[in-house]
Amino acid sequence: MTRMLLSYPLSTHTPIYNGNPPVEIQQQSSIDQGNLYNQFIITSLNHNGTHIDGPWHFNPQGKKLTEIPLDHFIFNHPVVIDIPKQDDELITKADLEPYEHQIAGSDLVLIRTGFGNIRSTDPTRYSNHNPGLAASAARYLMVFDSLRAVGLDAISAGAANHPDEAVAFHQTILGKDRIDGKYILVIEDMNLNHDLSNISKVYAIPLYIEGVDSSFATVFTET
Repeated sequence: MTRMLLSYPLSTHTPIYNGNPPVEIQQQSSIDQGNLYNQFIITSLNHNGTHIDGPWHFNPQGKKLTEIPLDHFIFNHPVVIDIPKQDDELITKADLEPYEHQIAGSDLVLIRTGFGNIRSTDPTRYSNHNPGLAASAARYLMVFDSLRAVGLDAISAGAANHPDEAVAFHQTILGKDRIDGKYILVIEDMNLNHDLSNISKVYAIPLYIEGVDSSFATVFTET
């Protein structure tokens, strides 16, 4: 069994979306400076780095992340689909339809656009010109009963330069205005630069923080 990390370590170099405040890490106590122990103060928006968007992010009646059972973050039927996209391009229903048979029956869809390849070499472009999912993609994905989460290799599922589509996508996918309570979690800023052809199980474990909409996540796969 092989395990691969599909999340990025949080750091002061973590790209930030749409002008959000950056990650700050300050060493509060240092053995090298004569203290008895090392410890740090970490300041970050909860949507920096690899994280999970919970329903309450865009759905006023939605669950906070700590209200979701832990089993909901373990995926036994993941599927990876490659939909190459460039700066500011949208992933639409038409892009997803050829993969209907792969998506049906899956509990996690990982969309690999290839945009993650520039995360370390051009973080400004990665942050400000990301491809994202259109509202039509959200409506399409919500049809699949087994699907519990969607993730992608871009800083956000909402394209920074298509704000209306970004909002509409998140509202729909997170269950706003639905009477049946259905929602699909969104995992953003994922590291999908691996051979995932034999992916079998994915754990997307959030940091449980009381009272917040979404949270940082460590995501790894078994193959």
